[in-house]
Amino acid sequence: MKIIKVSAPGKLHLLGEHAVVYNKPAIIAAVGKRCFVEIAPRTDGIIKVKSYNYKKEITTNSKDIIEKFDKSQKDWKTYNENNDTALLKSITKNPLDYPLIIIGQFLSFYEFNAIDGFDLIINSEIPIGAGMGSSAALAVSITGALCLFTNKPFDREIINKIAFLCEQKKHGEPSGGDNTTSCFGGLVWFKKDDSSVSFDSAQDKSSGQGGMKPLDLSLPPEVSKNYYIINTGTPSETTGEMVSLVRGLMEKEPESTQKILDEQEELVRNLLPALKKANHKNIIQIIRNGELNLEKLGVVSPFAKKIIRDIEKAEGAAKICGAGGKTKATGIILIYHQNLKNIEKVLRSHRLKPTQLILGVEGLREESISDIIVSRYE
Repeated sequence: MKIIKVSAPGKLHLLGEHAVVYNKPAIIAAVGKRCFVEIAPRTDGIIKVKSYNYKKEITTNSKDIIEKFDKSQKDWKTYNENNDTALLKSITKNPLDYPLIIIGQFLSFYEFNAIDGFDLIINSEIPIGAGMGSSAALAVSITGALCLFTNKPFDREIINKIAFLCEQKKHGEPSGGDNTTSCFGGLVWFKKDDSSVSFDSAQDKSSGQGGMKPLDLSLPPEVSKNYYIINTGTPSETTGEMVSLVRGLMEKEPESTQKILDEQEELVRNLLPALKKANHKNIIQIIRNGELNLEKLGVVSPFAKKIIRDIEKAEGAAKICGAGGKTKATGIILIYHQNLKNIEKVLRSHRLKPTQLILGVEGLREESISDIIVSRYE
């Protein structure tokens, strides 16, 4: 059997993170950094997982993977009942726990009691824990590769559903927007429970895809060239912990929190026409207001706020992307500014450099096997 190679992109929220968990819309873009996975068959029944990023590997088998998955499913259900973030975090405590759970979720979905042995190699360009959907891209790409390995349909709707179930074990109550964008690519309008904009009205919300609408929109060049990112580092808090933080705020202060989420929805809806018309003034104001709402939710650290305020003083706009962080690093900060030199000058004082990204790239795809990742481990 041939070696299988699959990739899926990371993502960035142009606006709408956190609010999207509460059935508010978000605009999400697949970005030009990808997670590559490779499966090579074995004849001894062994399953070996290697991560190029973590420089780690583990050797296991179907039985142990199924047992690990069953425990993760049980722990996730317990977390859902009592919001025990420590328990959620323990599910994927070690770097290679999540790939094993993804394999287990795939086996559970298709009711496999076992699977032939294989080597699974992971090589991702996506910064880990930085708000760019690294775990979602991993879930999508591994699931896609396993479909090809087991001769199951390379059906993005099914793959997306499995990936969403995986993401629950990682993040607790994800919206499904990350895996959906990684799977289908492009620019996505995502609203969790709005079946009126789904690909298939028969899809249920358990797929995490129920409210996805691919946007028939390419960002105007005069807009896309103004988007940059900086990486402030991996937050001390996990995505699951930050989602739980907002969940706690919603339970404690439902009215004021709901007002913030409603304001975010209005901003997201206003951003789309501003992007289409390349209305730079409106784009900047919308991003600034959206960032202030994220700060009200408590997901932006003082460290990140200082960087963002300095960018605003230089006539730009910036916001965290993804879950954020309470202490120092918040992962990726998305910047919108019409003058790169001005931004570089501002960021120099923070010892940061802006990077331009391609937005709206292709989603899950099978790759050529001419470039073999396996050789990097020999």
